Amino acid sequence: MAENAPEPAGIMVNGVECRTFKEMILYKVDRTFAILGIILLGAWALSYVKIDPTALNIAMASVSGLVGYVGGRTGK
Repeated sequence: MAENAPEPAGIMVNGVECRTFKEMILYKVDRTFAILGIILLGAWALSYVKIDPTALNIAMASVSGLVGYVGGRTGK
């Protein structure tokens, strides 16, 4: 059954597929933009003079998502 497994597209070194510099930078930039977007969304929701309960829910969801992400990254 293992004979039918597809071949990896890139070069393998010690069982890990190598990536180009461009692929690594784009991956890091994409993740950074996502985190910054979540932070900006939470800050924007709280920037109004009168904080609406919906805006508070958006901000709390943003913080919860970031806490879950950071906790998942540190648990590795």
